[in-house]
Amino acid sequence: MKGSAILKNVFILIAAVIFLYSCSGPKTTASSSPVIQHDNRKEIILPPLPELPQSSIQIPVKVHIGDVLKSLDQSTDLEFTSENWPDYFNASCDFRYKYRFVRSPFQFAIRNNEVDISFRGNYQIAGSKRACALNKPVTPWVSGSCGFSPQSLRRVDLNIHSSLKISPDLKISTKTGINKLLPVDKCEVSLLQTDITSEIMDSIRASIESYCNAFDNLIEELNHHELIKRELSSGSRVLPISSYGYLNINPNLLRIGPVNYSNDSLSFSLGLWGNPVFSSDSASLVTNNSFPPVITGNEQPGIFAYLNAVYEYDFFNRLLNDSLQNKPFTVEGRTFVIKEIRLSGNDTGKMQIEVSFTGNRSGVLKLSGTPVFDRISQTLTMPDISYGLDTKDLLVKIAENFFRKKIMRELQNNTVLDIKALIEENKALINDRLNQPLTDYLQTYGILEEISVIGIRPQKNALQLQLFIRGNIGVKGKIDPNQFEFH
Repeated sequence: MKGSAILKNVFILIAAVIFLYSCSGPKTTASSSPVIQHDNRKEIILPPLPELPQSSIQIPVKVHIGDVLKSLDQSTDLEFTSENWPDYFNASCDFRYKYRFVRSPFQFAIRNNEVDISFRGNYQIAGSKRACALNKPVTPWVSGSCGFSPQSLRRVDLNIHSSLKISPDLKISTKTGINKLLPVDKCEVSLLQTDITSEIMDSIRASIESYCNAFDNLIEELNHHELIKRELSSGSRVLPISSYGYLNINPNLLRIGPVNYSNDSLSFSLGLWGNPVFSSDSASLVTNNSFPPVITGNEQPGIFAYLNAVYEYDFFNRLLNDSLQNKPFTVEGRTFVIKEIRLSGNDTGKMQIEVSFTGNRSGVLKLSGTPVFDRISQTLTMPDISYGLDTKDLLVKIAENFFRKKIMRELQNNTVLDIKALIEENKALINDRLNQPLTDYLQTYGILEEISVIGIRPQKNALQLQLFIRGNIGVKGKIDPNQFEFH
């Protein structure tokens, strides 16, 4: 049986598992890792792989919130009136008034964390004046009004401005107030030589303050939203990546860019700096790190990530057997069926692969050698590969002894894995992983531009890989207004 055919398929599957389900600044060139020789045992021990640089993941976010703002608009009263409307409100013995104010829909504008809510008001006012002595009336009321039939309502433009700030602990605060209160139509009513327009404007201003409170309440509600509370309570969360392992982004700094609003959508950017780790063992990734501090500012979007991935051999063996167990292979016209594959290693850098097979012949194919990785060509070879075969089949034993040199020559010539070509072949599948739902109302989109291996280190119980990933990823979605309650 030609072992190189099975070996190559095993190598391809191992590499595919890692590269398709692991995700990651500039690429550097490194030679093969040096070795340390123990004088007593004359045993070559591989040193640890070098510490990886910090990763940067900068993500643009665009969320449609038009329905949320519409809900906020609808939850706020359209009409405000003076107390006792349509009757007069007696402000004092010598003065009484009444007014009605109707607003237009809100117009929202957000630019670099500065929020403006503009609208037009239409109002009608009436007032009466009389003379009083010792808080007793001594003359009848003299009245005046504007905006009542047959006149049209008077107009006034208003603008509410709010400055949005984000603290290092990710609390959002706003300072909201009336920025403009400008009468479009003059409404000067003089009663006993007294102009009541300014008093009415002051009354309108006091009423519009409720809009400011409604907006500040919305922002405060966001601070207590379940999604944000959940994220803040898990600063270093372990995420399952399908059935192929676990990822901890392990952030140590979070960036939030300025917020802008256009075409019913809120846009900003998120940035993460950290040291992401991928492993087959979720428990090894659990940390008690708190949510990282938050800074503000802009950065160019993109993924420049260095990923440390550690796979236990037991985990590998489950994946390999799930994919290859009972799979037939045809070699030179003969069919062999894989029954079991076992992958193991040691701290000297060697790896062993055992393939149990049945079919035309049965036995156990044993392959052993030291993987040698060329970072520049992105190829993996095993030049010192050794070959063994355990079988009770007499014909297989005779063939093995007779063709041993030929088999070894074939193995040494064919145990080359072109990692770069493998990644290119599977790039579409990798990109699919960057384009998928994130929550019920958010999804990611992106593209992989480069993925390369920068280090491989077999160990006794696990295989360690270091990857560099460059690409782009973003988040888009639409917020359901039913998630909020406006008061």
